[in-house]
Amino acid sequence: MGSCIDLRNFQDPTAIESAFSALVSGKKGYKTVIERKKDIPKCPKCSKALEGEEKFCPECGQRIK
Repeated sequence: MGSCIDLRNFQDPTAIESAFSALVSGKKGYKTVIERKKDIPKCPKCSKALEGEEKFCPECGQRIK
């Protein structure tokens, strides 16, 4: 028998990371490096990909927040 209840709201991210670290390394106390995907900043006006430190878009001149 199964359940259709979504339990993702009850998951603890640090507990999951610790369990994954122990599973991968075989020992407790070791932390694995989990890459988190970074979004590429884009101009809100022309959608040109930015490097992240611009104050103005080099393509259209829109001010970047």
